[in-house]
Amino acid sequence: MLTGNYEQAPRWFIPGYDVSHAIAAVLLRDRIGERGQILVLAAGGGVEMSVFARECPGWSFIGVDPSVEMLRQARARLDSIGASDRVSWIHGEIRNAPLGPFDATTAFLMMNFVPDDGQRLATLREIHARLKPGAPFLMIAGCSDQGSTQFEDDLRLYVAFGRRSGAPAEAVQVATKMQRENLHYVTVEREKALLAEAGFSDTRQFYSGLWVYGWISRA
Repeated sequence: MLTGNYEQAPRWFIPGYDVSHAIAAVLLRDRIGERGQILVLAAGGGVEMSVFARECPGWSFIGVDPSVEMLRQARARLDSIGASDRVSWIHGEIRNAPLGPFDATTAFLMMNFVPDDGQRLATLREIHARLKPGAPFLMIAGCSDQGSTQFEDDLRLYVAFGRRSGAPAEAVQVATKMQRENLHYVTVEREKALLAEAGFSDTRQFYSGLWVYGWISRA
């Protein structure tokens, strides 16, 4: 999302963006305790990883992202809080990640870049295969019925929130174009069904901000 202004853009358009990360950190600590290795997908920028690193000094991370520039930003962010020694970086996608098994995996604002044409299910299965039995998977993604009246309503509110939050007109225009042309949405019901088909269970919602939802599941 608007990688040129990665720090601010999600905060313009996603209500409770920082709170969603704080809740996720609490859930991770509750599920895996004081020590564990976490696979962080779409780790570029390092926002969620910096929150997790501050949450618990006993956690280590594998950060995966397809963007070299976003990985550079993430490295700088983790360096700035003295946590870089706990992180290994991988330029690529989930198929390039080690098999683990990991104590937890997160994928924040990533799955909307993966179409529901078999690729989304395959990605979720790749994630499931890298987790220990019962380990948590935390996902944050937008859910809507693309092409429907619901999608237009959701997009209108998304834009309105961005404007209210102070997003410049150019940023609103770019974000709106991205939602229509570059991202892939599924309904809440379809999201849950895909997670179940990929092998996840006990899926629960832990966050929502307009059309963006946070889910926690068990492998």
